[in-house]
Amino acid sequence: MDFFFNSTTLRLNQSLFNAVGSAAAARTARVAAIARNSGPSAPNFNADQSRLDARARESTRQVEGFSKLKVRQQRAVKTVEKATERLTEMKNILLEARELITNAQKTGVTAEAQRDLANSFDQKLGKLNLRAKGAGNFGVNLIGASIRDIFEANDLEVQIKPGSLVTTTYTGKFLGSDYVLTDGSGDTFLPNIFGSSLAQFPNADPNDSGVLLKDDDTVVFDHDTGALSITRAGDGSPTLTGTVERKGIGVLHSYFYGNFQDATLRDKALEEVDAALGTLRVQISLFESKRTRAEVAVNFSQGQIDENRDTAAGIQAQKEGAERRFVLEEQKRQFLFESALQTALSYNSQGLSVLLQDAASFGFEA
Repeated sequence: MDFFFNSTTLRLNQSLFNAVGSAAAARTARVAAIARNSGPSAPNFNADQSRLDARARESTRQVEGFSKLKVRQQRAVKTVEKATERLTEMKNILLEARELITNAQKTGVTAEAQRDLANSFDQKLGKLNLRAKGAGNFGVNLIGASIRDIFEANDLEVQIKPGSLVTTTYTGKFLGSDYVLTDGSGDTFLPNIFGSSLAQFPNADPNDSGVLLKDDDTVVFDHDTGALSITRAGDGSPTLTGTVERKGIGVLHSYFYGNFQDATLRDKALEEVDAALGTLRVQISLFESKRTRAEVAVNFSQGQIDENRDTAAGIQAQKEGAERRFVLEEQKRQFLFESALQTALSYNSQGLSVLLQDAASFGFEA
């Protein structure tokens, strides 16, 4: 009877433990699955990474855009710098030319010495024009022109930022010392670089050196109206007449000032040279301001480059950190799931048998 009772009890206990064990194992597996699926999901992670990638691409695009713009801005700095340097050289040359006039005014200077000083003056004026003509940088000359009959300097435009239609303009100004003579027929004559002749321009004959100026020529020039006549010694009529139009700073060659042999014309030469020096000083100041503006633009672009590089580097670090955290979270959830599942399976297959064996043993002993 006791044996029958204990066997029945054992079977009931075994059924009970089976039910409890299965339920516990299933619950443990569910908890493990929930733990594995908790935390940041792959879709959310991918979305976050896509946003970071988009920000990184924009920062990289900004770096590339401002890097290209910086190259153009640096060229602008060099161009303005070169123009400023040449203007300073031109001012110094004109100061030397002025000194030649004052030397010609000194008491006791012979007419021959005055003419020599006048020739030296023309040489200085030629050097000044060569400085203006060679002031270009990357094909842009802000103070002169390389083509003989063009008396307009270039302007330089640079974007204020990548892709913008708005530009900063560095305005050029022709600052050579030149002039054009137009005769009664409408033909145009230009002086050579040192003022020793006036040649028609354009000239179909390359061997035609133009009207050479001679020491004994009679030159009559009206500084107010620009009327000019040049008459050879012994001739009854002028060799060349016309109207002079000044270009740039407007200092003329020495034969317009009587080869420094006329006191009134020497004073006129000093007056016009002093006015030209004033113009050059003003322009040097203006070009120095342009150079400062160009340098500020370069510094701004460099700041944008550095800022966006730092942003891109920070985004990359953030992205890599998020990837590491995501991998660690995935490993952690997988480990917890596998551990909980293993515990559930172990409990269902082995732990329950041990409990039943203990219960059976207890029942027989009872």
